[in-house]
Amino acid sequence: MDDLFSKSQKLHAELSIFKLKALKEKIIIFGVVIIVFVEIFFMIGFIKKSGFFGEKTPSKPYVAVINFDKEITVDYINKLIAKMDKLKRDKDAKEILIIFNTPGGSPSASDEFNAYLKQYTKTKKVNVYIESMAASGGYYVVSAIRPIIANKNAIVGSIGVIMPHYVIGKLAKKLGIEEDSITVGKYKKPISLFKKADKQQRQYLYSHLLNPTYQNFLKVVSHDRNITLTKLKQYADGKIYIANTVKGILVDQISTLVQTKQQIKQEIAHKYHIAAKEIRFYNIELNKKELPFFKVEIQNSTLKTLQNMQLQ
Repeated sequence: MDDLFSKSQKLHAELSIFKLKALKEKIIIFGVVIIVFVEIFFMIGFIKKSGFFGEKTPSKPYVAVINFDKEITVDYINKLIAKMDKLKRDKDAKEILIIFNTPGGSPSASDEFNAYLKQYTKTKKVNVYIESMAASGGYYVVSAIRPIIANKNAIVGSIGVIMPHYVIGKLAKKLGIEEDSITVGKYKKPISLFKKADKQQRQYLYSHLLNPTYQNFLKVVSHDRNITLTKLKQYADGKIYIANTVKGILVDQISTLVQTKQQIKQEIAHKYHIAAKEIRFYNIELNKKELPFFKVEIQNSTLKTLQNMQLQ
């Protein structure tokens, strides 16, 4: 009888422990739910502010500001175009202001965005301001818009084409690495990392790649800036210039960002008959914001493909 009573007490104790565990789990789950709801509550404000699911732009007249501050690549240009296409449909976005801080990059990407900007201005005005640099491919792009406004100390020019070539033959020999490429066609492999380019290879790359790209660069800038090729070539030998030394040639106006924004405000106010104080400048983010709580990172070890020929 005592044994039965003892078992009953033990069973009752186990049930009590089980209930306590179940209650504890419920409390934990309830706590997690509360935390999630609190996070979502704050997240809503974050989303509205940052535009995580699509930028929340002002309902009042504004100028969309794009910071062109990366090396020019096809991927970067495609992101810019996607954003600007959306802004084109926004009636509250009266104009665009692109602030340049770029050393250049891909010739093809530079040419594509140059053409895109010229087409874009038929729908909505684009203003450009060179804050620190618009060199080489950056100048290729900025030449699409007039007037070009720049800080007096900004770097412009560097009109030219370069294809970096590094020779690792001596290092490869020490490591026991040999090159053994198999090709069909005399010029299929025009250059090697294991030795210096010979005269014939240099001439081939110059005549078939570098110089044609350079000539395309010259023609576009000459047309966009309304400068003869003869005059432009005086400033197109790869040299860089401080903006105020080439005013009237590579740059139209010398100003500051504060003054430029004020000028844009006044022009929009006059054009649309609205008060200048009602116009604001809104920075456009190219990359989506990450949620602060549900953040998951996956690192990818995919090798980055380098484009050797650059407008830099």
